[in-house]
Amino acid sequence: MKTETLLTNEAISGKRLGIGVAWIDSPEYLEFINKELDPAYHYIEVHLPSNIENVPSNFEKIAHCSTLPLADLHEPTRKIIKDVFQQAKEIEAHWIGEHLSILGTTDGLQFGYIFAPIKDEDLKSRVIRRIKRYQETYGIPFVIELGPRYHDWGGVDVLEDYILLKEISIEANIPIILDIPHTWATAKAFNKSFEELLSFLKGAHIAEIHIGASGVSNKGQISFEQSWNQLVICLDMFPDVRGITIELGKNTKTEDYCHTIREVSKRFQSSKWRINDENNRL
Repeated sequence: MKTETLLTNEAISGKRLGIGVAWIDSPEYLEFINKELDPAYHYIEVHLPSNIENVPSNFEKIAHCSTLPLADLHEPTRKIIKDVFQQAKEIEAHWIGEHLSILGTTDGLQFGYIFAPIKDEDLKSRVIRRIKRYQETYGIPFVIELGPRYHDWGGVDVLEDYILLKEISIEANIPIILDIPHTWATAKAFNKSFEELLSFLKGAHIAEIHIGASGVSNKGQISFEQSWNQLVICLDMFPDVRGITIELGKNTKTEDYCHTIREVSKRFQSSKWRINDENNRL
């Protein structure tokens, strides 16, 4: 059985994975991946549980889900938990990411609504115990992510979410997924600075960054340039990430998503964050 330290090292060390794209099980998208993406620069994010039969074997993979809400008092059925981790093993995922939330749903591609955690005395210890048990049972590295927060349950300061995330990361030795659209949406909802929220994560290890394919929502669209500038801010603050994943928006058409992948890939090839350079930095 792999030790906790070994599992953490698997998530934070090793080569940079590059730019991640969501797995869409369609012939047209598979053709796009095989024709236009490079396994040396791109990896595939597979939302679990889903149909993994056609996931290309020549690309690196990571797993992501919203079926194991870490902050909820109750857990999903044993079958759901086992199915998620079994599929993560089958695709040889570098890690599996889940949200610090009290509720999550997925149809295998699009996440449902992610409810931010409600604070209680046992919240932090409960999340840490659950993650440690998953790792001990299934031997797959784990990373955690905050969803967006739109409501401040009970008047608790929204900044506590980021303090809690960092504390769990450090105490449980679990890396973090920094989701830019989630952070931006939270900052906007509570009239906070984007950079202020990011500053609460300094000192924690960020393994992966999520960027949006087309803004946050139909009412909250931001331009590609704004998204890119937010990414640059994050990379300046957290330069040691292993992967940058382009998330598929709920209302994003596949052709628009593919266009965003092309644009992001082109930007990286001509920027200081070039992938697989002599320093192996993004």
